[in-house]
Amino acid sequence: MPGHPTRMAKPPDPQRNIPRQDRARRTVEAFFEATAQLLNGGPDSAVTTNRIAERAGFSIGTLYRYFSGKPSLFTAMAIHEMDRQEREVCAALADTRADTVADIVRLAVRPALGAFKGRTIVRAKLVRAALGIPGMGERYEQMITAISRALVVAVTTKALDCTHHPSPAAEFIMMRGVIGAIRSDVVFGDGNRVGTVEFEDALIESVSLHFTR
Repeated sequence: MPGHPTRMAKPPDPQRNIPRQDRARRTVEAFFEATAQLLNGGPDSAVTTNRIAERAGFSIGTLYRYFSGKPSLFTAMAIHEMDRQEREVCAALADTRADTVADIVRLAVRPALGAFKGRTIVRAKLVRAALGIPGMGERYEQMITAISRALVVAVTTKALDCTHHPSPAAEFIMMRGVIGAIRSDVVFGDGNRVGTVEFEDALIESVSLHFTR
């Protein structure tokens, strides 16, 4: 209605489809792995809930106990990967004993290159699917903001060769530039750059410059 502020989509709950109990969590992860294998090995049309359940070794009823269908499953997979990256990268940055800018930056960049166990086809298909999921953009922003903040703190307090504290604008840009470059290669390119040393080193150099210029 006129005069009322626009309501932003609520970010998906990363724990909604990921149970805490070990047995249930293993079941959900089996569905994730089965879906990834099918996405990686053939056309999207071949990835049905029946085939996912069969590949995972469970009944279709068990799959629907956790997911309402493929969109729900894809959403949970994307959120699970973002949650994992945020948790593991932030922990690695907090605990690292590395004392150079490049080595610390690598802790944030390398996991982004290896998302979804390095399966670029799976990543591309899930990224495309995620574009239409309400709230997914906000969840992505939460992840990238947390990692960027943890990176700046780690580098500026631990790197002996850090000579510059990035501005808020630079902090906003640095990891989003990394993810954008990876996404462009995976989704719109051939995905062959992501697995190379040259690509990783170029990304690390681009981020490191914010701390050493």
